[in-house]
Formats: sequence, structure tokens, C-alpha cells
Amino acid sequence: PELKNFERKQMDRTGDGFAMAYWAGGVIEPVGHTKMLHDFDAGPASMCDMPFLAVNRKGERFVNEKVEMSLMNNYLKDEQNAGHYSQVFDSDYMTQAKDWPGHLYSPEELKVYMPEVPGEKTGVFPSLINTHSANTLEELAVKLECDPKTFVASVNRYNELCKKGKDEDFGKPKSKMVPVLKPPFYGIHRRMRISTLCSGILVNDNHQVLDADGKEIPGLFIVGNLGAGFYGGVDYPLTVFGLSLGRCYTFGYLAGKYVAKL
Repeated sequence: PELKNFERKQMDRTGDGFAMAYWAGGVIEPVGHTKMLHDFDAGPASMCDMPFLAVNRKGERFVNEKVEMSLMNNYLKDEQNAGHYSQVFDSDYMTQAKDWPGHLYSPEELKVYMPEVPGEKTGVFPSLINTHSANTLEELAVKLECDPKTFVASVNRYNELCKKGKDEDFGKPKSKMVPVLKPPFYGIHRRMRISTLCSGILVNDNHQVLDADGKEIPGLFIVGNLGAGFYGGVDYPLTVFGLSLGRCYTFGYLAGKYVAKL
């Protein structure tokens, strides 16, 4: 249910493997449906985890921006936001964020992501062209499809906290609190879509499918992301690189060795 307001990022995934195992008596994992919602759907992907000021569709700040991309979706799953939010920064961002993880794109490099800048958008999908600049916060709010009054109030409050050197609202570290003061102002309107679900059919240690009574179904084995009980949470952890592929390779190998001995 928590995914009903998100768009799908991959199409034509019909779930045939899940359906076949279910028809054979398998049981779908009851809780902990791990999901991938990778936020590469606007602007440079290398800047999506940078903790610039973030606002929702109303123009309100809603989160400690240090939250990783893989967890951000939990704050945006309502019908109004539906995975949409915007990163906001001013013209000093190249200096302010130079030591942050990730890779900054210069104002010139950002132009390929800006719909108001004329010229061919080489190497960029049309859906990624949603970065904007403006000389006033009110103008930027309109481009980001936010309520200008709410947006300006959010930026002013954030600037006030930056001046205090303490994030009293969400607890972001002082080192990542940079004000939005100097025009032109920039905004990247991002959206999260469902990449995939990594939950599935209950299995035993050998990846043999279990029925509703927890008993093994003879001759039926599944591996990879068809199997349940691996991730232990609702979000796919991006802290362990290659986790999904590694799981497929490893348990495919181990299940194959087991089946070969039967």
C-alpha cells in the first residue's frame, strides 16, 4: 500500500515467476516488502544525495536532508507528493558543497538539464530536464510548482537556522547547513519512481519453496529476488554495493550445488 502513489520506473515486469510459485502452493512474504526507489529522475544523479535544502510539493521543508536517497521515499509517499520534491541552493553552491560526497555540476553543466535554456539537450532523457534557475525565490517557486508564499517562508526559516548554526527543526549537522541567499537561485525538481520490489516467496536455507504450513514443496526451488527473507527491511540498502546481483549469483550457486546432490 505504501507504493500506490509512486510511478513505475520499469515496465513490462509481469511477475510470472511469482505467479508460478504461488500457483504451486508457495507463500508470498507477509511483511517487509523491500523496495528500490532510485532517485535519478531529474538533474545530475551525482547531486541527488547532496544535503541541499529540500522542499516538498507545497514548498515546505520536510526532512533532514542527510537522509539517503534510498530512504527519502518514506517522507514522500502521500498522494500529493507522490515521490516529488525539490533541492534548492544558491549561486555559491560550487563553493559551499565542494567537499560534500558526490560530484557537483557547474552552472554551465546544469544548462543541459534546464528546460528554459535553448539548444539541444544531448545525452539527457527528456524526463530529466527539470532543473531551474531564477533571480528571485518567488520566480523559482513557480518553476518548481510550489506555492511561492510557503516556499519563501521555508527558505527564510532555513536561512535563519543556518545563521544560528543549529538545525532546530530537523537536526541536520551544522557542517551541511548552507544558506540560500545569493541569486541566481537554483532548484532541481526530482521525482522518485519504483525500480523494483525485492521481496517474494518464502524459502528455506536451500531456497526450496515453502507452503502455507511451512513445509517444503518437492522439486520447487527459486533464487534471487524471487525469494523472500533476505533484506530484512522495507528499503533496499545502498550501503552494500552489488547486494542484489551478489545475492542472485551466490544463492543460485548454492541452490544448484544442493539440487545436484539430490
